[in-house]
Amino acid sequence: MGISVLKTAGIKAEKAVNNQYFEGILDTSDEWIVTRTGISERRFVRDENTMEMALRVARQLGDSVIGRDIRLILHASFSPDLIVPSIAAKIQLELGLQPDMLCADINIGCAGFVGALIIAERYLRPGECGMVVASETISDYLDFSDRTTAILFGDGAAGILFEKTEGGMFFADVKTYGNDEDLFMKKGGKVSMRGNNVYRFAIDKVPLSVETVLEKSGLSKDDIDHVLCHQANIRIIEQICKRTGISEEKFHHNLERYGNTSAASVPLLWNELAEGGALKRRDRLLLTAFGAGLTVSSVVMEWQ
Repeated sequence: MGISVLKTAGIKAEKAVNNQYFEGILDTSDEWIVTRTGISERRFVRDENTMEMALRVARQLGDSVIGRDIRLILHASFSPDLIVPSIAAKIQLELGLQPDMLCADINIGCAGFVGALIIAERYLRPGECGMVVASETISDYLDFSDRTTAILFGDGAAGILFEKTEGGMFFADVKTYGNDEDLFMKKGGKVSMRGNNVYRFAIDKVPLSVETVLEKSGLSKDDIDHVLCHQANIRIIEQICKRTGISEEKFHHNLERYGNTSAASVPLLWNELAEGGALKRRDRLLLTAFGAGLTVSSVVMEWQ
């Protein structure tokens, strides 16, 4: 079985923040940031919150829900402004959808969108449709005196509407390694990360997850047409590319313009590729993301 993507959507936060901004408040430079992260700019919300961005994405997807059997809405974020009701339920209300569905918010950190997509694919029956939206306003939770986190993150939102199908392919791998020290945020606090430890985790565990999901799919690395990797750091992406042996040109990235948008990073990239015409039907996609937990989620699927 697989999924047929009916529509993708994505929005960028209004305020562009370049590296020169951080030169004025931190012991850093544009050259230092670009060399170590690949990020030249990120975007912060101006007068908008996580829910409002999620609803904007949902409205972009909304014209494709007419006549569809929507049975599931999942919203992924670690920076929600609304606790109850769920932002997913707000999306259902916004679109005026029928009540016969499950709506839920989930938090798997930066692996949230890929993890939610896996949950959705397993939950739905063929012919049923689901919506997965990821929205983050991480700028509200950054310590701007902490160079290890402040320069990395940005805000954004994106999502997809899809139908579960009988044909196609969809294979998944998810692992959680039970780490609550290297990447965390307490209630009322700021994002805290041990960057070197997260880097080592990513370049070790992501290639293993990719190997596992490729084995499940029966495909080789050469069979993959596009890699949509979590946009955390260009050095991490380069190491994942090297260790998996997948051709560099298959790895797409936009982190130079958006920074690390956590759960929103993979769908933002996906939407750009879809809107730009880079994806062709029957292309084989590898989605992989890592984040708090520490967690890795990977999917091999067919673009249909």
